[in-house]
Amino acid sequence: MRLPETLRAFGLPGLGIVGVLGAIACIVEAPRAGLTGWLAAAVLLQGIPVGGLILLAMMPLVKGQWEGQLRDSCEAAIGLWTLAIVAFVPVLLGIGAIYDWMSVTPATAFQRFWLSPVPFVLRTVLWFGALGVIARALVGGRASQGICALALIVLVLGGSLMAVDWLMSLDVDFHSSGFGLQVLALETCTAYATILLVRLVSRPEPGAQRFGASSTAPAMLGALLLVFLLLWLYFQFMPYLITWSGNLPEGARWYAMRSTGQWPWLLALAGAFGGIPLLALLFTQVRKSPRALALACISVLAGKAIEFAWLAIPGRGPVAGLSFVFSTLALGAFSLSYLAPATARWPQRRRRGRA
Repeated sequence: MRLPETLRAFGLPGLGIVGVLGAIACIVEAPRAGLTGWLAAAVLLQGIPVGGLILLAMMPLVKGQWEGQLRDSCEAAIGLWTLAIVAFVPVLLGIGAIYDWMSVTPATAFQRFWLSPVPFVLRTVLWFGALGVIARALVGGRASQGICALALIVLVLGGSLMAVDWLMSLDVDFHSSGFGLQVLALETCTAYATILLVRLVSRPEPGAQRFGASSTAPAMLGALLLVFLLLWLYFQFMPYLITWSGNLPEGARWYAMRSTGQWPWLLALAGAFGGIPLLALLFTQVRKSPRALALACISVLAGKAIEFAWLAIPGRGPVAGLSFVFSTLALGAFSLSYLAPATARWPQRRRRGRA
């Protein structure tokens, strides 16, 4: 039996179960490393509904054709909120194994309060609760501009704060004022690539073109991907420049840990996965081609997955990398199994609405 036939027979949920079993084996073998790999994959998944909410909140504030092209895809991506909550259960149960601050004496009273299990769990629970409230307000396009602006403020500030909680606190000595925005830019770019890819493969209505009557739609959506890639490039480079130019010891050590072994090669690969589509999207012919845009989205998603591993895993050993691969396979398969049927349902829903 050929590989495609095997995958079709096994199904995405079956592939996800294999990933979960592999991640569990890694966690049993090395709890600290295995759970760190799972954490990186969970944060990667969580970024998709967050980015979808950010886009939905921007639509009433920055009106244009992109809302009609992307609203359904954004609302489908936001549905991954439930899966993201489930993915964070092992993280909350394994705080003691993942984070060194659980066994380190805090340097200040604020650290003693902030870096402790109960506040950490409460902040995570409140964050996912806030995402649910915002989704309820934004889905359907009935929210006012004021509500959308407030939602954007909460999403940007809250998303930056949770990035510090989940990823930056893996190293208790590392501090970067731009880390939250760096991770948020990664999450938003990941979300848009996912949403655009879902839009590109969604089934068009009978007799209609894939992008409706507007021939400029593919170019417009490709231009938006270019914008998100430029933001990604800026927010990835600036923290590095500030840390090294300031000669900050903790920051230099954090980057030095990622400049040995396989990590420079993986970072170069991630840069290529993001940089090549960025350069290609400068050409109008690429932005107008749905197939080229789909390939660009796949490349971007592969690069962003590597970058999330680069942020979390260095110093945790090879088991952490293996756990990340299994965890990403599991969460990615479950996400695809949820998103794939939606691409066929949206046209039916629109037809019912017009009937």
